[in-house]
Amino acid sequence: MENFEIVVGKVNYRQRIIDRNQSFMLGSSTYKYNTKQLVLTESSMKILSNFKHASDDNLNLVYDEILEKVNESFELYDKNGFRKKLNNNIDKFRKLPCKSIFEKNKLISVGKCEILFQILNGLHANATMGDLKGIGFSTPFGFMQDASGIKLNKDSMLLYQSPTGLFERKVKLSDL
Repeated sequence: MENFEIVVGKVNYRQRIIDRNQSFMLGSSTYKYNTKQLVLTESSMKILSNFKHASDDNLNLVYDEILEKVNESFELYDKNGFRKKLNNNIDKFRKLPCKSIFEKNKLISVGKCEILFQILNGLHANATMGDLKGIGFSTPFGFMQDASGIKLNKDSMLLYQSPTGLFERKVKLSDL
């Protein structure tokens, strides 16, 4: 066993932490939950809110925008290769039908709309995960576990917020 030092006596469940460029909260000593909120353009929101009438091209544009935002600022999703898989499976997404296809109440093919909503679930700023088996994911999207425990660097910060979020205090681990 390595030498270690306890710098914080108690860390709360869902404690918000910023480690390098990753913002997350603790689900346990091994689970991280995303705390970054995805913000889409108004045009993408209109497409998603009226998804029953969305065209194939419009759904592809929404996927492209989500991919751009994930690549830009969701480094936490490098865990389990999520960002890489979203990029690598773009062709699988483009080949899907717009809506899921059922035959006798059995799912035959998942649709682009369902995949987009599952991606949004996995990117949501909470513990929700998405099912992206339809485009080749084996691990639930957003499932971020470090089996050996979450390791933080000395520059990591604990964020303490009031229930309203109006007041915030940041404590750097190296200052403790």
